[in-house]
Amino acid sequence: MMNATDQLAAVLWEADRHIETLADALVEWDKIPVTDMPTVEADRGHVRLTDQLLFRFIKLQDALGERLVPVTLTGLAEPFEDRPLLDRLNRLEKLGFLDVDNWLAWREVRNRLEHEYPDRPELRFAALLAAIEAARGVAALYRQWRQRLETSGLLNPGRPQ
Repeated sequence: MMNATDQLAAVLWEADRHIETLADALVEWDKIPVTDMPTVEADRGHVRLTDQLLFRFIKLQDALGERLVPVTLTGLAEPFEDRPLLDRLNRLEKLGFLDVDNWLAWREVRNRLEHEYPDRPELRFAALLAAIEAARGVAALYRQWRQRLETSGLLNPGRPQ
């Protein structure tokens, strides 16, 4: 069984992989002039890029919510393992790791992605743009969180804080 330090290292390895690909995809997205969903769907490269953006946004969000939240609380000796996710998020907000309102908004954006509107390309495009902005937010959150973990000594528990 892995100890908390090993679990944290594994989660960070996973999240790092997602954020690297997400960051590359965001740079590429910013270079293309896309103004509507028919433009995206008319180009297979744009479709692949949006798939990559959405996939990595979802995977990064999962890694943070399902794995980084509990392992961070464990590393901080916070007794929240049996509490609902919202309680865990609220505790991490009090500790300065995240903003719960942003987290919930990103989760809502993700939920909107599950709805397909074949006859409403403007709704699909609005959801895509919202997801891309949410991906930027989740990426920024993860970078700050990771930096905080590094400076807190949780990544290297033997190191003086």
